[in-house]
Amino acid sequence: MNGRRTIAATAAVIILGTGAVAGASAAQAHERNPGQGIGQGKRPGPGGPETGHKSQVKDRWLEQRINRTVTETAKSDLKAAMAAARTDFKAALDAAGDDATARAAARDAYRSAVAAAILAFDTATLPADQLGPVTDYRAAVESATETLRSAVSSAKQDFKASTADAQATLKEALAAATNRDERKAAFAAYREAIQPAREAERAAVNAATNTFKAAIEAARTALQSAIPQA
Repeated sequence: MNGRRTIAATAAVIILGTGAVAGASAAQAHERNPGQGIGQGKRPGPGGPETGHKSQVKDRWLEQRINRTVTETAKSDLKAAMAAARTDFKAALDAAGDDATARAAARDAYRSAVAAAILAFDTATLPADQLGPVTDYRAAVESATETLRSAVSSAKQDFKASTADAQATLKEALAAATNRDERKAAFAAYREAIQPAREAERAAVNAATNTFKAAIEAARTALQSAIPQA
């Protein structure tokens, strides 16, 4: 499976599975194009939070099961915290340049800042007996999302490693090709050679997706058990 399509399909699973902002996906979208994808658009879920506080914290499934009392102060505090997180993230990315380790650290810091802002918002707007279960639920969703993200990344890397020889053979064949038919034959041979790796990647992503869905369902069940009155 093409790497970009793999990530896009997986992100769609996250959106459909939770309707919640995972923080990291928004950070990744912002890294690709700082200023876009964070605080813009109207689609809730990873990569498309709405301006202000609403989609930054609103998991639609969750919101239907809790008793939240939102004040203007809570909203403004969350908005300010999110704005600061975005500003710090952009500055960290600019400072990191092409340093992959530094960019990863910037994403981690952004996730932590978003999580802290959401926790503060939940603390200010939820009944005391619901705060703990909601915090646990959010942690479970984030853990499931990170596990899924890691599994997809690993599947992509495994595909890349297992098709390296085929890539090299393709390059050699194309360099030696003298006409269109020979180039077509080279690509056909390449596609056949990588098919097992492609199927393995697809199977790994499907398994990770199923694990993710199960984890989300378990998190939801736990929340409903903890606050059955909601």
